[in-house]
Amino acid sequence: MALDPKSAAVDVVQEAAISKAPTNENSPRPRWEKVQEVIWDGGRRTKEERKLIQKLDWYIMSWATFGYFVRLLDSSNITNAYVSGMKEDLHFHGREYNLLSTYFTCGYLVGQIPSQFLLTRVRPSLYLPIVELLWCIMTFCFAAVPNVKTVFALRFLLGMLESPFAVGVLTLMGSWYTPRELSKRIAIFYSASYAASMFSGYLQAGIYRGMNGTAGLAGWRWLFIFCGVISIWGPLWGFFAIPDNPHSTKARWMRPEERELHIARMSKIERRKPVPLTWAKVRKIMTHWPIYVFTFTLINHCVVTQPLNYFSVWLKSLDRFSVYQINLFPTAGQAVGLVFTLGYAWVSDGIGKRWQVLVVPAILNFVGMVTVASQPGYGATFFGYLINAASWGFWPVLYAWAIEIMHDDMEERAIVIGVAQTFGQAFIAWVPLLILDVGKYAPKFHLGFSVMSGLSVLEFGSIFLIRFTAKREEAAKKALGDTSGVEEVPPVLSKFEVI
Repeated sequence: MALDPKSAAVDVVQEAAISKAPTNENSPRPRWEKVQEVIWDGGRRTKEERKLIQKLDWYIMSWATFGYFVRLLDSSNITNAYVSGMKEDLHFHGREYNLLSTYFTCGYLVGQIPSQFLLTRVRPSLYLPIVELLWCIMTFCFAAVPNVKTVFALRFLLGMLESPFAVGVLTLMGSWYTPRELSKRIAIFYSASYAASMFSGYLQAGIYRGMNGTAGLAGWRWLFIFCGVISIWGPLWGFFAIPDNPHSTKARWMRPEERELHIARMSKIERRKPVPLTWAKVRKIMTHWPIYVFTFTLINHCVVTQPLNYFSVWLKSLDRFSVYQINLFPTAGQAVGLVFTLGYAWVSDGIGKRWQVLVVPAILNFVGMVTVASQPGYGATFFGYLINAASWGFWPVLYAWAIEIMHDDMEERAIVIGVAQTFGQAFIAWVPLLILDVGKYAPKFHLGFSVMSGLSVLEFGSIFLIRFTAKREEAAKKALGDTSGVEEVPPVLSKFEVI
């Protein structure tokens, strides 16, 4: 039988770029090689593979990070707009500030799970940019809102249109990146939220000073116009940059031989080709532990990372700061969150540990929650709000761990991440109304922050719940392999042990 020259060429390239490494994986590594592993995808990989991933980063990470930046810019803008004149102009009363988040979250919940099912059927390179474009249009509409009811309606629609994005990006990353690459990328993606919040504070402060009243528009209305102008570039780039998954990509920037290399990389870590989602598959996912344990963990995390949303309200109640300062001070929390989130991810990927790293933000969260709940004084309370932001880096490492645990099942990864994200958002839709009612509990929010201190303990405990269930399942699989007489295959994710 004649040898296919094209297949032979691809095999040669794969061998050179993917498998060209020391034959003994357990041989001692030079110290600099270990340092490279921590800094950025160093270690035992070829120059060809590094270039392959750099090109992938240029397209996926640029689109994903910019898209998340503009989405979180809007979320921050609504808070900044509220304290910069929107409250007085549109006559907000009582708990209506809380409803801004509630309506958005309700829209997010309505769109989240259907979007995850659509992502298993429709090409992400079409679906995600189209939704982004509609989201941009909604953002422009905020500049013309006449009353509070219109704001609520737009917040609901905006939540629906945002729901596919973050989970879609995580699903996309899980299809292209290996364990030693994943946590850093998720952290960079997530860190766009801090950059957005910081930028929104500076943007609103600048607009309020320079454009308030220009063309008869209040400064907070100009904020949404600028946000719309900034965000329009995301979907335009997305139509070109999004590569779907290695087995079905039609990305114009990826050569056929590069596609084969990516398939080979995913095959080495047992990330198989996607298959259509069936009801039998859904039943299998619903009877497997990850959907429940990761959902429980994310619910706790979403609730206990809410305090910074009320930092501006507390600052305004002190009656000692200008509007400019109220918009500016919370950016310090975003800066803390940015540094710590990147730090957790880099260390986690570098040393190959997940649960051990997750313990750190969980402890910091508890310290911050107890501090803002007790409010011993101005300085300590200010510190409590800021240190809470140091715990936000919990979920990028958590999601990297989830993707690795479910590495051989793309559909389960997509559904579990979607359901966990949905329930996390569902709880922050009603919990703030119940225990963080601005009209009733501001500015100290003692009841809410006390309850959240207890939930912080549950977040800490959930780390060990995941570790226990993952170890138990791994032991069961090993025992099954031993009893079947099949030679044991070394774990694909042996570097990221749960012990």
